Amino acid sequence: MQRRVAAIYLVFFVVMGASAYSVIALADQPAVDVPNGETYANGTTLTVGGQEYTVIATVEESGDGHGGTDYTPAASLSYVNDSAVQTAAWENGSTVSYLGDEYDVRIDNASGTVRLVESIDVAATLANDSAVFNETVVVNGTESVTYREDNRNRPLDEYLAEQYPDRETFSFSEGDSVDYDNQSTTLTAITSEEATLTWTASERQSVELSDGGNVTLAGGNTYFAHFDTEGSGADLTLDVMLAPSSDYGAYSGDLSRQSEFKDRMNGLWGIIILASVAALLVVSLAYMPVRG
Repeated sequence: MQRRVAAIYLVFFVVMGASAYSVIALADQPAVDVPNGETYANGTTLTVGGQEYTVIATVEESGDGHGGTDYTPAASLSYVNDSAVQTAAWENGSTVSYLGDEYDVRIDNASGTVRLVESIDVAATLANDSAVFNETVVVNGTESVTYREDNRNRPLDEYLAEQYPDRETFSFSEGDSVDYDNQSTTLTAITSEEATLTWTASERQSVELSDGGNVTLAGGNTYFAHFDTEGSGADLTLDVMLAPSSDYGAYSGDLSRQSEFKDRMNGLWGIIILASVAALLVVSLAYMPVRG
């Protein structure tokens, strides 16, 4: 009698577990289906507000801290900015290349100008002039040369101006156009430390995307991204869905349904585990010896 009752309970728990498993096997997770969303694979292009973007969808590998590997989806939109602002600096006292020759930068704070003075090999000039010592000295903050005859000091700039009266010089003020590195630039700022050159050029830039995050593209158009992954581990692949921000409500609803689906699947797995434990317990109790 004891074993007959146990058999009935065993069948009950087995049927319960099998039923739960059949539901899990046949159930499909609700998909994210946004009305105006478009899905893009890695390398595909889209145009928004007249700007063309290329989708970069990758899976990044990193250590998990336990000797294994984590695989994380990452995505961005790459585009060419035809009016990217570029800058370069001429530091006061430095030597720069201009029109194919070398020039020393001299900034005049009083007049707010920057001068490019033809660069001279000072060491060679002093070595070739027996009237002065071969090394310069600093006198009251001014680099100077010293004459051998009477140890008289003279500012280096004055000395070089005398030695090279035809030394080529260019002078610029803020707002002037300057040829720099084979392109036209504008002198936008002059300080005591440096002069700043500014120009625009084409430059490839990128906009980072995050799963569920918003992004503003050309023309002020706002979108949100969804990472559509498939597979796992080293076989993980990624596509990116972009949809107007106005569709975020529908997207949020799809995510809620997916969350509910996962909760129900977890509940069914719980039933399977409990049914298995109960069936094992029933069988064990059925075969326990009965006293008397």
